[in-house]
Amino acid sequence: MFSNFARLFASICVCASLFASANAQDTKLAKLLEQSPSPANAIAYVHVPSLNQLMSDAEFSSRLTEQVADIWLISDLDLSSLRPRWEAGYVTTKTAPDAEKIAAAVDGYVDSIIGTPIVWSPRQSYLIPLENNRLGFLRPANRSLLSRWIQSDANINDSSYLAELSKQNESYLSFMIAADVRNLISPVPLAAKLEKFTSLKSNQPDAVASTLASIKGFSVIIGRKSLKQCIFTLDFDKSPASLKQIANELLAEILERNGTAAPEVLSWEVKSEGNQLAFSGAITEASLGGLLNIFTLSNEANNVSDRLLKLTDSPGSASEQVAYTTKHYFEEVNKSIEQVRKHKSQTTGGLAKWNDQQARRLDEMGTLNVDPVMVQYGSDVAELLRGNALTVRSGNIEAGKTKASQGLSSGTYYGYGYGYYDPNSSADYQRVTDAYARGNAYADFRGVLSQIDKMTASIRRQMTDKYKMQF
Repeated sequence: MFSNFARLFASICVCASLFASANAQDTKLAKLLEQSPSPANAIAYVHVPSLNQLMSDAEFSSRLTEQVADIWLISDLDLSSLRPRWEAGYVTTKTAPDAEKIAAAVDGYVDSIIGTPIVWSPRQSYLIPLENNRLGFLRPANRSLLSRWIQSDANINDSSYLAELSKQNESYLSFMIAADVRNLISPVPLAAKLEKFTSLKSNQPDAVASTLASIKGFSVIIGRKSLKQCIFTLDFDKSPASLKQIANELLAEILERNGTAAPEVLSWEVKSEGNQLAFSGAITEASLGGLLNIFTLSNEANNVSDRLLKLTDSPGSASEQVAYTTKHYFEEVNKSIEQVRKHKSQTTGGLAKWNDQQARRLDEMGTLNVDPVMVQYGSDVAELLRGNALTVRSGNIEAGKTKASQGLSSGTYYGYGYGYYDPNSSADYQRVTDAYARGNAYADFRGVLSQIDKMTASIRRQMTDKYKMQF
């Protein structure tokens, strides 16, 4: 249970702006939640133009597609892995979505449910052309779930927490995510875990665990002024005021112990009011990327809009279209590589988690009309990153076993009938073990980056020569 709680913090690491009163004209997310095909425990909203501008102002390398204006999303989120069991929502696009064109763009087919034209995508998604330049999305492609969503006229959602947050005035937001996490944590095993935490200082583990286990939900909001003005809010059933003095250190230690270190949290401002604890400060590119990658709708919107654009703007011949899509695929792979290179993990566990996330992102990229050699390059890059993550985790497991054995040593050793005392403590040996594990992890990581650089240079020359355009 503690791992679930920590993963929530690790994925959030951040955020966000100001809360504004609800506006009757800004209830799209609330309406989406009311028409949920199944009970949802998470919601999200992205205003793409403002978020792209904020990322540009902060000199982030990441960007979302410019062909999409807004993203609204609901989901049943597996809170132990932060992966959606299902997710649904819609985006607004620059042009009216057409079912036939979308099907051609994603290599899917047009179907119909309750008289509504839908598109099945081989990426295990349903895409639904809607009015007012909106494109609906449901993943996985569960036909019965989609039919309930299309014909739903009853509010089956039972989360008053999400219902209230869904009424946020969108005109103030560039990004929002919230989740209902009631009854997620048991205070008993959590208290046992907290006994080893240095951030508790003089606070009793049982008291801290009791407060943390009363959490109802969290919300992350980024406004439209700056990525430095963000709020991460936690709502509890009891007052968290007793945690205020240790909140930064506690959050930082939770993240570090669970493989997603975020040192910036130590500088966040913390406020406690009523049953709410709010952190405010700047969000890093890695943290924002982690939030955006929780759900797949953003990537799916990028994929569909890019392919629709290529159908309209790319040269007419099949060969020229392949060259265009291959070059775009190459550029997207290299964006992920730069994300990996720039990520500054404070722990080897964080490095493994980040590389694994980037590998999954590469796996989910569309490959329609992409040169097979380039697709293989993307697959090889993903495999190298995934292999590094596995190597790091394996090394950490072995280091843990070694440290456990060292901890059992008494310091006195016997051989040939004689005994001697080793002046080094088990802690000394454990520090050396940690150092070896870190050294091996980062050495393997540097080796992986070197391999990727060689592969990238080779494929760039090969594709430039083949298609007579600079890759």
